[in-house]
Amino acid sequence: MESADACAQQGESKSTSHEESILTTVLKNASGTTVGAVPSWGPRYSMVDAWRGLASLGVVVDHLGYNAGLDLGHSCVMVFFVISGYCIAAATDSCRRNHIGPAGYMWRRVRRIYPPYFFALCFFTITRLVKMREGLGDQLSTSAVAWIQNLTLTQWLSSMAHPTSYAFQNPTLFVAGFWSLNYEEQFYIVMGLLLFGAIALKKSMLPGILLLMIPAFVWNLYFPSRSYGFFLEYWIAFALGALVFYRLCKMTTSRCRIATDVALVLLLLFSLYRSSAVPQGGRSVYFEWIVTASFALVLVSLRRLDARFQASSLGSLLRGFGLISYSLYLTHQSNLRSSQMVASRLIHWGLPQNAGFIVRIAVMCAVATGFWYFCERPFLNRPLPTAPQVS
Repeated sequence: MESADACAQQGESKSTSHEESILTTVLKNASGTTVGAVPSWGPRYSMVDAWRGLASLGVVVDHLGYNAGLDLGHSCVMVFFVISGYCIAAATDSCRRNHIGPAGYMWRRVRRIYPPYFFALCFFTITRLVKMREGLGDQLSTSAVAWIQNLTLTQWLSSMAHPTSYAFQNPTLFVAGFWSLNYEEQFYIVMGLLLFGAIALKKSMLPGILLLMIPAFVWNLYFPSRSYGFFLEYWIAFALGALVFYRLCKMTTSRCRIATDVALVLLLLFSLYRSSAVPQGGRSVYFEWIVTASFALVLVSLRRLDARFQASSLGSLLRGFGLISYSLYLTHQSNLRSSQMVASRLIHWGLPQNAGFIVRIAVMCAVATGFWYFCERPFLNRPLPTAPQVS
């Protein structure tokens, strides 16, 4: 689950207004012969930060019970996977351009993601100890294996032997909402291996990303409603985000870009056609593909509006909210009860009854902001040198 400034630090480049206006410009040398084509856009996509913030808010709303019967939280996590694919593809591309190998790439990922997660586990433990002291039950596992798995984000190893319908139903998870990080950890490792292969073979990483979509597609067709915790289950969602990055930032011909768009539309149509094949009430891989393919198409369609969005007041507000999205995701489930207590007290003092929801959201955002400043901000990676701009 990437933080709000991840694309800026992983894409490691800011697009200029000149780049924003380029669609299929061709560079020519002095004799007028074509020497290369320019991709449509730079890797910095500000609107992604806003989407990340909105997705984190959707997860919070779902956990507060205001989902109107919709699978809102799960849909938002699917959006997170696509965003993660885009940002990590940008990160690996940047590492390669700056001659940072797989070891350096993995160190940057561990430094960026794990320390806040560790502090979130500490925060969870403290809140559970407080609840125990108040006589509200023991929610801390005494199993050493469970502690090791939660500290190393390897709870998915238990799911391999005991699959569930949804991955968050894994009983070894201390916080159910952390289930997606199990897959993210595997995505980072796989992308590190693909980076190693791409450097060794002097090839693009895109073929490897696409080839892995084949076994992932087969796996999900065989297990459309089961979760084993293995990365192939959500590789399609992650790879769609990576594909969007390559489509927007690396592909230099309209033929490749059109082929990518057509593939996304075909996946969406196939998923709509098959959506009724899975019984209601559990995980549906086709529903997940509908969400992820649709969101990938939205990212492609809205890219041309990013400069205008970035300059707007709404864009600044949503990107600022996206800044704390990872911290909000990590902490909100640990203060569901405390936010309810604050809302109840304020309502008792005269606040309107229907203001409770807003109060709880505000409390969670306040906690997330503090957590971001003290537990996430110190571990932000420094941006790598930007690539020379085309002029």
